[in-house]
Amino acid sequence: MEGTVARSDDAITAVEQTIARSDGAVSQAEGLIGRMDPMVDVFQEPLLALAPALRRLAASVDPDEVEAVVAFIDRLPQLMTHLDEDILPVIGSLGSVGTDVHDLVDTMQDLRHVVKGFPGSRLFRRRGAEEIAEDEQEDEHQEVAEGR
Repeated sequence: MEGTVARSDDAITAVEQTIARSDGAVSQAEGLIGRMDPMVDVFQEPLLALAPALRRLAASVDPDEVEAVVAFIDRLPQLMTHLDEDILPVIGSLGSVGTDVHDLVDTMQDLRHVVKGFPGSRLFRRRGAEEIAEDEQEDEHQEVAEGR
């Protein structure tokens, strides 16, 4: 009978140790639950709303695309610097280009009228046209000779 009592005592000791360990696990779980409950309250609604989009995104994104996005995000500060310092100032100055080109065309028209008023201007225009035609002919002959 002593053997049975000893084995019973050993079993009781093992059960007590198991109970003590389970009490520790329960305490840890209660601590985790206490920390997680407020987070679940805050994030539950947004996560449920995002779930369909996240499922679709997860199904359609390849690892290469993830790497590309990570690389893009890594370069974003440099890109923003170039955008702010180089590109936006140029774009800002383009607003006056249309006006400048229009002014240039008006000036060229005025010069044309002035030149037309010079005596012999038709002769100069004809000679200029002849020279342009000769230059174009020479260019064509050169292209034929080079086999283009």
